[in-house]
Amino acid sequence: MATPRRDVGVRERGLPSVNQAKAEQRRAVVFGRVRLSGVPPHFWLWSLTAIGLFMVVYWRIAEGHLESLKAQVMAKQRAVARTIGPSILPFRDKIEGWTTELAGPYLGDRVTPGAPYEEIRQSPGVYLRLRLANAKTAKDIRKAARASLHDGFTSCMFLHKDAGDPTQGPACRTTSQCSPGKLCNEWNVCADPPIPYNMRLAYRTLRVLSNDWTDELHGATSELAVSAYDRDLDSVTRYDVRIAAEILARSKYFTLVLDQEPADGLPKELPDAGETPEERVQRVGHPARVGIWDLSDGHQVLRLRSDAAGDFVAMGRRKAQPPEILAAEARQVNGCTLALAVRAALGHDER
Repeated sequence: MATPRRDVGVRERGLPSVNQAKAEQRRAVVFGRVRLSGVPPHFWLWSLTAIGLFMVVYWRIAEGHLESLKAQVMAKQRAVARTIGPSILPFRDKIEGWTTELAGPYLGDRVTPGAPYEEIRQSPGVYLRLRLANAKTAKDIRKAARASLHDGFTSCMFLHKDAGDPTQGPACRTTSQCSPGKLCNEWNVCADPPIPYNMRLAYRTLRVLSNDWTDELHGATSELAVSAYDRDLDSVTRYDVRIAAEILARSKYFTLVLDQEPADGLPKELPDAGETPEERVQRVGHPARVGIWDLSDGHQVLRLRSDAAGDFVAMGRRKAQPPEILAAEARQVNGCTLALAVRAALGHDER
């Protein structure tokens, strides 16, 4: 009689009842029907509390250290203000007073008899050019001064001895990156200090004493950011302040140009030209006010209102130029035309 054949499969290890109990326990854990045993519930509560307390204490210590670093930089800033304040801040305030005066109701043209044009042209001086609309308050002046540049007016008004292209030279962000005697100018290029000295550079130096700079320092959220402000303060104090103080101390005249928008408003911006509002005004004919003051006694040498409007005539054969080049040429011609009007008012014979 034949014996029935059993099915051959995987042999189960261990007792079937034990294996079944383990499988049921795993399913219960997965579906959340049981709790893990062996760790008391209050252990996790105390662990989370300890971690939370550690994070609070660490945050308080880190915040205290960060505030201490900020306080050190602020103390250094106050020391810088006491050092450079007497030499630069009164000069800035005087410049701003003259600027708001010229931007107010126009008092008519005037020229001091015998005004020394050649001395004004050759002497160390300070220059600032703004839009009339941005010259009403000290706050507006300080903000708008960032756009003041040497231009066609300065090229035709002042004597430039062996002056190179101010846009050419080693690139820089601060004067500390330049060789001794050089200044990181308004074009972010290491060059000799410009003649006349652009007041924009003085405002760049004084930014470390401004409320905006202080607010930015207070808003810093890391030691690395505070260190950056500390280095900025050191760089400006060591290099820019010294150069600015020396130049302002020996300057003899302050020249101010205020550009007034044309009657039909601010010209439209050229596509892809990246023009500032100041450049847009200067590339078209427009009225402008010019003031010159003697820094030794505060006497106004000249007050003139004239049109900055000239015609550019190309000589010889010339290829078509892109709009941004034509705009730059128009700004130069208009600025030079205004300078020629000032020179004529001062009695300079152009023949």
